[in-house]
Amino acid sequence: MFRNLLTPLTSKFVFPNATVEPQEAIQEEQEQSPEDFVRDARIEEMRIVLEDIKTTSIEDGFRIFQVTADIHRIMVEESRTKDVFRELDGFLVVVGMLSALGPQDQGEGATINSATRMETIRLAFAILSEGMRDHPVNTDYFNKQVGYTLLKQAITSLLTDERTAAQTVGYLLALCLHNFSVSNLFVDLRASLPSTAKIDSIIAQNEHRLGKVRLPAVVLVMMEMVDSMPRDDSMLPYATLKLVERLVSLNHRNHSMLNEAGLVQHVFAKLYARGTNVDEMDDAERSVLQRMLRRLLEMGASTAETRMIYQRARTPSAELSALLKGASDGPGIQEESMLFTLTPSGHRQGDTDSTQAVVLNSALRKDRVRDSARIIGDVAVVKPQCLDVSVWKIGGAAIPLRLVEMSQNSHDLANSLAVLFDSLRTSWQNSEDMERIHGYEILSLALRSKISIIDIYSFNVVFDFLGTDLSRPENATITNPLAYSILALEFEVWSKTSKEVQKAHLEHFTALLETSKFRRFNLKQRMSKFNLVRKLLFVLQSDLYSNDMVPQLVQTIGVYLRHHFVADVSIKPVVSYLAANLHDDIPGTATPRSVFSKTDNSRRKERAEQVYEVLVQTLANPSLMSKFTLALPLSRVLLLLLGEHPSSIVASQTLILLGLVLHSSPSFDRKFELVSGWTALKTILPGAWDPSVHVAAFDLLLGRVFVTNKPPSNNSTKVICPYILPAILTSLSYGLEKVTAGALLPPATPTNGVMSHGSVFSHENYSVISAMEVLVEELIDLHSSMASFRQLFKSKHVTGILISACQSFVARLYELPQSRQRCERLLDKVVALVKVLALVEYTKLKEDNTEGLNVTVVDPAIIPLPSSPKMFSKHALKVAIQDATGTGKERMLQKSLMRIAEWRKKTIATEKKRRGKLLQDQRELHRQAERHTEWRTLLHSEYGIWPQHTDRYMWRLDDTEGPFRVRKKLELEHARVPLHARIQESDSREVRQIDDEVQSVVQMEVPPWEESYEFAATEVEEEQQWDEDVSDDKHRRVRHELEPGDVIQDVRNVTRVTGVDASPGLLILGKTHLYMLDGLLLQDDGEIIEAQDAPKDILLVPGTIVELDGQQPAQRWLLERIATFSKRTFLFRDVALEIYMKDSRSIFVVFPTHRDRQEINNKFTLLMNARAASEAVTSPAVPLIRSPFLSRVTARVFTGARDEVASARSRWQAREISNFAYLSILNQASGRTRCDVTQYPVFPWVLQDYTSDELDLTKPEVFRDLSKPMGALTPARQEAASTRYSNLESVGEPPFHYGTHFSSSMIVCHFLIRMSPFTHMFKTLQGGDWDLPDRLFTDIKRAWDSASQESRGDVRELIPEFYTLPEFLWNSAGLDFGQQTSSGEKINDVKIPPWAKSDPFLFITLHRQALETDYVSRNLPAWIDLIWGCKQKDPNSFNVYHPLSYEGAIDLDAIADPLEREATVGIIHNFGQTPRKLFSHPHPARIMDGRTSLPLGALFGIPEDYSMLSQEAKPLRNSLDEAIVYLAVDTMSEKILPCSSQMLYVPLYPHESIHWGLPDQSIRLHIDRKVVQVAESAQCVCAAFADSEALITGMEDSTIGIWKLVRLPGERTTLTWTHILRGHTDRIVSVAASRAWSLIASGSDDQTVILWDLNRAHYVRTLKHETKVSLVTIHEASGLIASCSKACLALHTINGLQIATLNLFSLDPIHSIAFHEREWSKTGVLATGSQGTITLRTWTTEDTPLGEKAQWKWKTLHEYKCRKVDNGEPPTVTALKFVGESMYSGDSSGKVYAWEFPD
Repeated sequence: MFRNLLTPLTSKFVFPNATVEPQEAIQEEQEQSPEDFVRDARIEEMRIVLEDIKTTSIEDGFRIFQVTADIHRIMVEESRTKDVFRELDGFLVVVGMLSALGPQDQGEGATINSATRMETIRLAFAILSEGMRDHPVNTDYFNKQVGYTLLKQAITSLLTDERTAAQTVGYLLALCLHNFSVSNLFVDLRASLPSTAKIDSIIAQNEHRLGKVRLPAVVLVMMEMVDSMPRDDSMLPYATLKLVERLVSLNHRNHSMLNEAGLVQHVFAKLYARGTNVDEMDDAERSVLQRMLRRLLEMGASTAETRMIYQRARTPSAELSALLKGASDGPGIQEESMLFTLTPSGHRQGDTDSTQAVVLNSALRKDRVRDSARIIGDVAVVKPQCLDVSVWKIGGAAIPLRLVEMSQNSHDLANSLAVLFDSLRTSWQNSEDMERIHGYEILSLALRSKISIIDIYSFNVVFDFLGTDLSRPENATITNPLAYSILALEFEVWSKTSKEVQKAHLEHFTALLETSKFRRFNLKQRMSKFNLVRKLLFVLQSDLYSNDMVPQLVQTIGVYLRHHFVADVSIKPVVSYLAANLHDDIPGTATPRSVFSKTDNSRRKERAEQVYEVLVQTLANPSLMSKFTLALPLSRVLLLLLGEHPSSIVASQTLILLGLVLHSSPSFDRKFELVSGWTALKTILPGAWDPSVHVAAFDLLLGRVFVTNKPPSNNSTKVICPYILPAILTSLSYGLEKVTAGALLPPATPTNGVMSHGSVFSHENYSVISAMEVLVEELIDLHSSMASFRQLFKSKHVTGILISACQSFVARLYELPQSRQRCERLLDKVVALVKVLALVEYTKLKEDNTEGLNVTVVDPAIIPLPSSPKMFSKHALKVAIQDATGTGKERMLQKSLMRIAEWRKKTIATEKKRRGKLLQDQRELHRQAERHTEWRTLLHSEYGIWPQHTDRYMWRLDDTEGPFRVRKKLELEHARVPLHARIQESDSREVRQIDDEVQSVVQMEVPPWEESYEFAATEVEEEQQWDEDVSDDKHRRVRHELEPGDVIQDVRNVTRVTGVDASPGLLILGKTHLYMLDGLLLQDDGEIIEAQDAPKDILLVPGTIVELDGQQPAQRWLLERIATFSKRTFLFRDVALEIYMKDSRSIFVVFPTHRDRQEINNKFTLLMNARAASEAVTSPAVPLIRSPFLSRVTARVFTGARDEVASARSRWQAREISNFAYLSILNQASGRTRCDVTQYPVFPWVLQDYTSDELDLTKPEVFRDLSKPMGALTPARQEAASTRYSNLESVGEPPFHYGTHFSSSMIVCHFLIRMSPFTHMFKTLQGGDWDLPDRLFTDIKRAWDSASQESRGDVRELIPEFYTLPEFLWNSAGLDFGQQTSSGEKINDVKIPPWAKSDPFLFITLHRQALETDYVSRNLPAWIDLIWGCKQKDPNSFNVYHPLSYEGAIDLDAIADPLEREATVGIIHNFGQTPRKLFSHPHPARIMDGRTSLPLGALFGIPEDYSMLSQEAKPLRNSLDEAIVYLAVDTMSEKILPCSSQMLYVPLYPHESIHWGLPDQSIRLHIDRKVVQVAESAQCVCAAFADSEALITGMEDSTIGIWKLVRLPGERTTLTWTHILRGHTDRIVSVAASRAWSLIASGSDDQTVILWDLNRAHYVRTLKHETKVSLVTIHEASGLIASCSKACLALHTINGLQIATLNLFSLDPIHSIAFHEREWSKTGVLATGSQGTITLRTWTTEDTPLGEKAQWKWKTLHEYKCRKVDNGEPPTVTALKFVGESMYSGDSSGKVYAWEFPD
């Protein structure tokens, strides 16, 4: 390109003479000073040598060298010659000379020798350097006017030649540093036979010579030319890269400036750009590039650079992750530590003098005036941007979150997690964004799918973010409670990882609660809120952890218990769990087995026993025991835990616990006795006896309790708890009996941590014999050594038990001589025990035997043992027990055990219910996370970070409604981007359905722990309640769908109707929100169930087939966003309600009964009345008298009240609203709605000419006869209709003319078959397939012929889309409808009439014009009479339809037979429904006097009389001192409010305004001219209001912000940032917003206009320009979008269809645009403002050649000249506004003018 532009430079220097004005000879009054004389001489000399070099041939090499040397000398000697050098195109000349001095073959033909050429090149670079040194103007000139691209092209040949490359690179280095002492650096490197090590060494030695980079763009040239440099032994590419890397690292200035210059993109492109094979790159070069890139990113990255990095980082490598992490670390300085901070955001450059630049001190408090500092000296201002901020701008937290999802191995996962958490840790915007998109739930879901690749490194990354670094457990804390609760407590993830990760996960709880120095904070402020004990117990009952990990899990429970032993949080859950799981199932109940898998009974008990042990160990702490005592009724709880058939562990732990309780409360023995506790122990304990029970029993007997922080009391000298002795003796009796039976004791299971005394059991297995030997020895020892123990045997009960046991044992052995040898040693010990006792007790027993019982005692005289077994009575043991217990105690014991069994049964039921609800909560959370997909879709959309390109995008009709409930905006049918290795519910969760018994609802009257169990008649126990948290919460299943803090006020079963689909669900009225939850229903008992599980009679819409895949995403609306509501009918049942939202959407719900609907209707009425009262306080007063100044018509009529219909009729008669608007209002008032296709709005056919090439709307014959229904437009059809009516009447049947209807669901779907969602509806009505091709809607003319004359069964009218929506005529989805039978033609788009010129948009335009013609206006009342009026059932008008199509003809609720009821519903569906009758008298005619296109009484209109509009003589009073860019309307005072380029008034609230563009980059809310709120760092460039509550801002960083203004009674207005929209890649320069269409349009320097959905805050589509977009606006009435760039003025439909374009290259630039707003106008008008002119334009197809497709073009209607301002120049029109039929303009001088019609 350079050689083409500067050919004379490459061959011969023939430059045109510079235009220099001749200097006049001026006689100076005084002589010049010597300095001035020298200056002038040098300047003149510079002029001469520049002219000389322009005329010198390149062949004269020596002359070129001399002249170049002269230029350099002059410039060095006199710096003021630099301006002359610039003005005479010196820079361009020198660059051209470099191009001409390229390498030549050194031969006879060489024009210049090599040495001279290289010296000339050196001088050329020196001239460029000197020319820009310390000269900002020249530097800026070279950058903008010459360009470094031109320099690169000029030196390309020098850099590619191995003879000159090294020297040229040196010259570039010298140029960028302004230091030519380093120009030979690369030549020296080449001469030294370099290697990478030697190059590194030489550069390091010369590092002191490298200084500040003065021209960073030169460094970019060096980087761009690296690949073109010769790759020889000189290693020049590596040396260049190494030098640049050292420049980057040399000092902070270089680092900042090179980052700002965009070096990141060049380095990154070399490493990772498409087509670059990194593996083939030289290792040394790659290493240098990587270090350089990492260093550059430490300063941050621009938005474009970040986008490039993440697009390459789709699969995150360790290398890229390291780069991203390094860029996120930041300086690490706390903000509060900064006292004085200078930031680029506060930089302000002087207009003319660079020394006037200032910068604000950003470190001062926000409420103080910021000081400013003046910039003096060599200061470079750069604006670095942290990578995390850039990430937020291009996609937010969704980008690194998506990287996590796409990770395929453990390294990628750890790296992507590190990137994600770094972006969250260092950016509050990303952190908020993560919560907004439910990112932690999504991350948890992603980790569940990647369990197999989670290693310890990934674990450490996650928990380091959560605040727990196990390498430094003393600093462990929970920094993010939300993330912790979702990630750290997701046991399903961590329990399936490796053992190393599982252990680390469980250990982190100990670190938080015990090791950390912040443990008190962790517990009180964090973990106490997580209900951790219940979660751990829930996990314990599952198969999530293997058996070898269960002990550590149990110890984790113990750690938490030790530190947070609270009744409701810890104590009761654990005891309830133990009561339900320690014992075998009770007949008739099922224990709460694992809800994940059915764990066997032994494992369940084993785990519960481990928890029991931990609990008992915990209670060794006296303070915790005190809490335990206060929280529970211990006497009953001990029996509950002990059970009737406990294991040895349970028995021993219960005894230990009993000992701890007695130690804590010595009087407890009496309380335990009152519930027959000691008696129960005597009965229960024998079956569980083993060594551990032995130790625990004697410890209890002797009071040996092991309390925390106290030394053990092993040397007890007296009996502390004598109540346990009968149980011990009974156990001896039981054991001796087992010995005689030859039984063995189960394997001993000594407990952990239990300190025992007495005999040491040294074997793993113990026989009953050895156990009894130890027990007997223990009794003998105690009897001989402890007096208090001997005292116990003075009781006949105690002694009787022992003696009876021994006698029975001895007697049995004598009966079985063969067993005596096996038990010889035990027998000896028993005899010894009897001898000891007999010496003391014989007399007492003998004296007490007064009842004559046959009791045989051991007499010392008979020892050795007697040979006769008769001396022992068989009833001895029974008598002893009776003596010991008594009959009364036995009854009390049985009663107690029965109560305990009942209690346990209810406890099991409660635990079962709790498990089910916890499982339900967990499943709902998982489902909810899986439903969050929109964030992922946006990343892969057309302008997302990773776009998925497609040839065809699928669109559907959005349910957002515009004015008069028109639906015409399309939305993308987003294909959900699946997770990699998407989780299947059965595989991922390992969840099986709970058996029916577990799923069943447990009916709980009073919780058993709240009953007063009077186990004994004399029980005296303080009232204690064991409160349970398992309340019967019927709404638990849906509470997670509620907004935080919301409370359910009412729940109703409804069926939401959308088209032909009916979705059963719940309508929930909250305190702050309204919710619609499809797929769930409320049963009569209050339980919420899935819709598919509901009985058929609970489905509310008879005949509707409901196919829902489980629960659907909840829809929610703030109650304050409800605009109004209307009662509706459904299938002629008065049970429906239509609710309209302020966001232009609505829902149609059907209630089971009229009463249900009325109750909700009343609640909504109260809500609206309360809000109206509140808004009366906060809203501005709106004038009650309608002013012509405000001619806007209300867009909707929301109720069917007669007065509103009458008002609309009057306005229609007065031509204040159009025919279309009036028909829309009548449809609405009669109950017609787009939500229900059986009651779809009905519109008339108005034309009958569908064959002409041109449509002449002045001819009556082109119109249809509106006085007759479609079935009677021809005599033949009238005759057929009359015959049918007479025949039915003659046989006594209800007569009617037509068996079909003019409006039905099939008719609607038939017309809209090509547009989703009606495509689906049509196939649903057809049973899942298309109709026959010949019966589809293919041709408008054919449809008219069929409905008007051909088919007697076709009497259909039209739908509103025929007047508003051209897209329904296109087959944009490419659907295959088949071929027509007759012609074989493939069915595609709808054929339109010839007069539409193959353009559906033109068809809609002309069709709407036809509807608004005078002919239709005059005849429309006749058609209204047929549809809504007095002729609705008129036989004489041939207008009677099937009786079931009329409201009130049948009562569905009165039909008892289900079959008959369904048949009737089918008839109503098939035949259609006639609208509700609105008029009883003939409809009045429209007043057609005057100009009919204007309202009655209006004389002029802008589209009609634009030539008569004139500018007022004087400007309005409220002018500004600066240019006006927007004109607002003050509705209160009826004034125009001018706005500058950096402020806006709030609509309807003129005392409120928004300001931006301040040095601190903030947005400020002003009320009454006072700042009330500041939002900093917004970087706003432009703004627009959608309404008084929604502000849209366009940002410098390419993002769009949506802000909400909140007004509460008694409080000031607040401004809140709610959404950020991302899609542009450059600065936003213009935004427009329309609440009517819920649309945002943004224009950007990236040459695009993007359309956004205001309701959903997401991307819709892009409109492209060829240059930067400057202006954009939206037509409120039609949704058309006008956009303007330097090259083009474009008009698009709301759905992106380009209508017209205008080339602006030959026209004055446009500075303002505005649509003329009218509800409907035949001629659309767009005003554009330029320099001194305002132009009105319209769009038309009138110049389209005959027979060709319509060609829309802009047509100029009129051009107005503006009055000149004070300086005599015409002002630039910078703002335009239409208000009614007036126009207002604002200009660059700050004045506002009105343009009015003559009076």
